[in-house]
Amino acid sequence: MKITVISQRGKLVGVWLPPPEASDSNAPVCRPVGGPGQKLHDLEVGDVAVELAKLVKKKLKLT
Repeated sequence: MKITVISQRGKLVGVWLPPPEASDSNAPVCRPVGGPGQKLHDLEVGDVAVELAKLVKKKLKLT
């Protein structure tokens, strides 16, 4: 899975996980855009979406 990480001055600003491919070829496509002084890094990682969702739910005490 390919993700995009946004950094600024050596600090993590955000992580973007791309949505699954749409079956409709006319569906809109979005990508993050870095602000002034921010850098975008495309990283190839394992399947982290499930683990990330579990972590967020645990931290925010969601079910």
